[in-house]
Amino acid sequence: MIRYVVLPVFAIAALAPGRGDAAEGAASVGRQIFFDTRLSEPEGQSCASCHDPRHGFADPRPVSPGAVVGREGTRNAPSLMYASLIPAMVLEEFYDEDGVQSMVHEGGLFLDGRAHDQFQQVQQPFFDPREMNLPDAGELAARLREAEYAGALQELVGDGSWGRDSAVNFHAYRALVEFLKDPLFRPFDARIDAFWAGDESALTAAERRGLEVFKVEGNCVKCHLVGTLTWPEPLLSDYGYDNVGAPSRGERDPGLGGHTGDPEELGQFKAPTLRNIALTAPYMHNGSIATLKEVMEFYNKRDLEPHRWGETDYPDTVNREDMGDLGLTDQQVEDLTALMDAFTDRSLLEMEPGDRLPRARPGTPSTEARKNYFPDWSHRLDPEFRSP
Repeated sequence: MIRYVVLPVFAIAALAPGRGDAAEGAASVGRQIFFDTRLSEPEGQSCASCHDPRHGFADPRPVSPGAVVGREGTRNAPSLMYASLIPAMVLEEFYDEDGVQSMVHEGGLFLDGRAHDQFQQVQQPFFDPREMNLPDAGELAARLREAEYAGALQELVGDGSWGRDSAVNFHAYRALVEFLKDPLFRPFDARIDAFWAGDESALTAAERRGLEVFKVEGNCVKCHLVGTLTWPEPLLSDYGYDNVGAPSRGERDPGLGGHTGDPEELGQFKAPTLRNIALTAPYMHNGSIATLKEVMEFYNKRDLEPHRWGETDYPDTVNREDMGDLGLTDQQVEDLTALMDAFTDRSLLEMEPGDRLPRARPGTPSTEARKNYFPDWSHRLDPEFRSP
């Protein structure tokens, strides 16, 4: 099936806030919240605990342990690189090869799309019993008021609202969102970007062959777009949802269908960006496949070697048209795997041992310069929002 996706980013772009000094200050506070291990119960877990900068801000474990010993999540923590650019959730129409129209979900945060945008997404881990496990919003606000950065957060909230838990938390969430918009999360400085800019020497011969497989025989571009839609540079995903038939691991996971209630969407998960994919093993929504080479072999021969991969959670909704029997040769699989290294941002590869975060690539457009492209507006529906 061919998807024709036009996401209404520019329809909401006018609602996006400006950056300015307040937003820069918020991003600084958000950086500190991101590393704050006091915001869990028991203390000891932060956002960075499951989103390691040296692994593309993903988790090298199949699933992440929570703050409470013995509890763990059910999904592999996705990369935060380019996460602020993921389009907001929409129900979009598309047409198959026969011109038949249907409606599909696109965009949204979390692997199952249950958060409309990043403002909604950053709130949930604080209170998830399998993650940071705070009991309620009042406890989060109390801990934020006692943080080392409380003074800076209070400037964002305002003295008149500092005593109101909802206001403190609202600005903490906004601070995290502003931090995740920072240029360090969207450098677009992988070798593939240099190649697309005209430097043919940026890719090896194997990677160039892999790019042809990516575009033609493998048709990976169907979901991992090399064109642009909602951002001036390629994001390498359409952020649509599919059941790829990933091997079962742990409890059965309904994915998108779990909150939409549509039985045809059971087992569907969002297509991730392939940017920095070589740093974010293991793979699939549940971390069930260890290496990129195995991922390529899975997509190529899933339906020919079913016993190799084992059962999947929802076999009735697996996409068997676009993957599972691609007919690629061993060499093509090798070349396609090699290409994945070309998607890695050099700013991540150049991190020094003492670096807590990668350095933003010089020349990356500022957040202010890109403000109308960010799918960032649901916070304006919050009662604590006040117009700048």
